[in-house]
Amino acid sequence: MIGGVLPPGFKEVLALVEERAGLAAPSCLAAALEGIQRAMARANQDDVTRYLHEVALDHALFDDLLTELTIGETYFFRTHEHFDHLRRVVLPELRERRGQEHLLRAWSAACSSGEEPYSIAALLMAEGWEERMTVRATDVSRTALSRAQQARYTDWSLRGPSADRMRAHLKQEGRFYWLSQDVKRHVQLGYLNLALETWPSSESGIWQLDVIFCRNVLIYFNRATIEGVARRLHASLDDGGYLFTGPSDPPLGDYAPFEPVLTEWGVLYRKPLSGANAGHFVPLQPLAPLRTDGTPFTAGPQGTGRTGSGAVPAAMDPRTRPSPTGGSSGPAPGMPSTFGAEGASAPWGTGLAGSVPPAWGTEPSGSAAPASGTGAYGSGTPASGTGPVSGGRSSSGTRPRFALSVEALEAVRQALARGDWREGARRAGAQSADPEEAVAAVRALANLDPRAAVFACGEAVVRHPLVAGLRYLEALLLLGQARLADAEKSARQALYLEPGLAVGHLLLGHVLRRQDQSAAAARAYREAEGLCRKLPPEALVPLAEGERAGALADVARSEWRRLERTEGGDAS
Repeated sequence: MIGGVLPPGFKEVLALVEERAGLAAPSCLAAALEGIQRAMARANQDDVTRYLHEVALDHALFDDLLTELTIGETYFFRTHEHFDHLRRVVLPELRERRGQEHLLRAWSAACSSGEEPYSIAALLMAEGWEERMTVRATDVSRTALSRAQQARYTDWSLRGPSADRMRAHLKQEGRFYWLSQDVKRHVQLGYLNLALETWPSSESGIWQLDVIFCRNVLIYFNRATIEGVARRLHASLDDGGYLFTGPSDPPLGDYAPFEPVLTEWGVLYRKPLSGANAGHFVPLQPLAPLRTDGTPFTAGPQGTGRTGSGAVPAAMDPRTRPSPTGGSSGPAPGMPSTFGAEGASAPWGTGLAGSVPPAWGTEPSGSAAPASGTGAYGSGTPASGTGPVSGGRSSSGTRPRFALSVEALEAVRQALARGDWREGARRAGAQSADPEEAVAAVRALANLDPRAAVFACGEAVVRHPLVAGLRYLEALLLLGQARLADAEKSARQALYLEPGLAVGHLLLGHVLRRQDQSAAAARAYREAEGLCRKLPPEALVPLAEGERAGALADVARSEWRRLERTEGGDAS
């Protein structure tokens, strides 16, 4: 049912679009109304009832209407990280697994005016697949397909940071660029409505694919259509095939048995290998640990890990870290102080070396209870029988208890003392199959060695790529090591997985502010405030360590207002 207030007849037009193409009701009905009116004007119609009748029968009118209701934003090598990953990871893995003579099959779903499939073809040609590839390209708009077939472009299609890769295949005539036949011949264009159960099939060529690009189209679909499209995308892939979706597209793990792969720029999906081929897949590795100056850190036998003494390198200690305005800095406003350095109320990820409340961290060595069972976990399990959680509180208002046994704690310390971060992470439980236990273990490890905790968090992310809390925790840890670029990536990944994570936006604001990106930081703070304002003032904010929504909203508001005053030159 289409909601909102629209003039009579326009709601029925949107309902037809939802029925035919699976498009969800637009969030901005005013913009949709304007789009329908523009399409009506081109059809020389001013009566919406008559227009509805005609658009239901005329494919060209329906295509024109779809063009108005969807953005169709594209350019050559858009989201270059996807193409870089295809070149660096996917193609070498396919060549190794399938052999030099394998015919690579790629598909650009919702190809619009063709920039995406032609970019795929150009990349494959450059990587030596020219005679062993086929690229399918489909769209629901015949108008868009006609433009793709014409392959005539302007500077607007070359505005991306990697679009220069395409210039060798373009011939300029005046203000237009014509695509060379060498690239065009590799791309097979065709009409396809993703919302219909007409694919995959051998007749359409949409089957046993190695690579699918289906980007920035799922955002338009309603939930039922997303579920059907996800299921069919999975069925269209060959075993081990890869699916690239857009950064705003919804996660697909709940709809089809994809193998999610979380990279430094976002999530892509893989159809799991079966049988003897499964051993060919090598999962992506976590971020490598770095020193605070950005140089690689190589763990060695000379006691490079800390032994829990509480010492913090000066570059990490929040008591000596310069603030953005000069002088020493306390906790970042609005950030939890759970991982504070001794004697200071430090935010997560700034010191990370002092005491952690026993409910989350390792027990003090003099009070840790001996293990009452097997494994690394001692008797510190919650009385209710529930396991550790990744943030917030239990329904009873108390945090579940997580504690290492004396033996496990000592084993972790010994591993860190000899620089064996992987063993320390394993002993702490960071590789647990339960993501909540993994989060709790990483927090405990942060009290012993923040750098080891970053490593452990990275490994946990590989095991649990869709847990936003892990990426958020990783961002906090990286911020504490002054790895601002990496912290920003992790924070954005957390928000990619959970866009409504208020503390994620707040953390991103802190990271951007420290990188002197004031305008972007202010936007992040405003988003954090808006999310918190939607909650009751006394509600606990997820992952905020007991912070209330009203207080956190006030913090976010003060931060963006302070940044705006500073930008305007009014700051003292």
